[in-house]
Amino acid sequence: MNKFKKGVLLGTLSGASWGLNTIIIGFILTLSIFLPYSENIFISALVIAFLHDFFSSIWLILNLIRLREIKEFFYCFKNKKCIYFLIFSSILGGPVGMAGYLLGVNYIGPSYAASFSALYPALGTVLTAILLKERTSRRIKIGVIITGLGILWLSYTPVNLQQYPYYYLGMLFCFVCVLGWALECVVASYAMKYGEISPSIAITLRQITSAIFYAIFIIPKIGGYLLVKEIFITNIFIYICLTALIGSLSYLFWYKSIDLIGAPRGMSLNITYVIWTILFEKLFFNTQLDIRFIGASLVIVIGIIFIAGNPKELITTN
Repeated sequence: MNKFKKGVLLGTLSGASWGLNTIIIGFILTLSIFLPYSENIFISALVIAFLHDFFSSIWLILNLIRLREIKEFFYCFKNKKCIYFLIFSSILGGPVGMAGYLLGVNYIGPSYAASFSALYPALGTVLTAILLKERTSRRIKIGVIITGLGILWLSYTPVNLQQYPYYYLGMLFCFVCVLGWALECVVASYAMKYGEISPSIAITLRQITSAIFYAIFIIPKIGGYLLVKEIFITNIFIYICLTALIGSLSYLFWYKSIDLIGAPRGMSLNITYVIWTILFEKLFFNTQLDIRFIGASLVIVIGIIFIAGNPKELITTN
């Protein structure tokens, strides 16, 4: 399999695994509200985000041991400039992006949160052009626009505010998620490209940094360690370990795809998680799939074909 096809496949797999991850996270959030010290949904969401990234970092460290890249992991710290960039991108993607995503899932549900947060590739493509001076082909730009329109169509529907009384607050958190993930992708792409850091090492550092940031600066401030203790003595602990494993796979596929075929393509393939999330909801919870979903999904697929369909249209940097 050549570099381009592998990047497309991994980008798609990152979307499928993140869709499944979203469903499990939504289930965990539902369970956590019955635990002591979880009266405040902010605390529950942030604690789960912390535990997700903490266990994800463990899975990824084990993966580095499997790949025999532990020495390379420590060696990369000599490149201080790129490490700073990766740490910065980790904070944007983890404590900022992931926390916003989980709060969005709680306030407007997994499908809506997945749909709105999937707008991040459009913003990421713009930021890539501005910050990294990368020139994208007309075909990729058209694909990003088509995909964005499909996402908006999939997302837009009359909202039952009785079911989601904090809908607009959820939208705000989703916007924070979009901004965090878009900036993370741009910064991480720069660090991997110019620092010659492998995707497996980059994503491991990302998760470790995120977990440490939560552990030191966020969880103590919100009194979240009491809830952490409660989670460790319940079955929720097992679900978090599982979703952290699935999330780790998604991150690995995502970063590798970005490294192989560039940030705009990698991001746009990753957002197929919108379709996967709704399909998994149908599979596990028997939710209804309407004509709007089918039509919007086709539009998104067409956009993906535009973005990933021609390997000769490479992204160049000034």
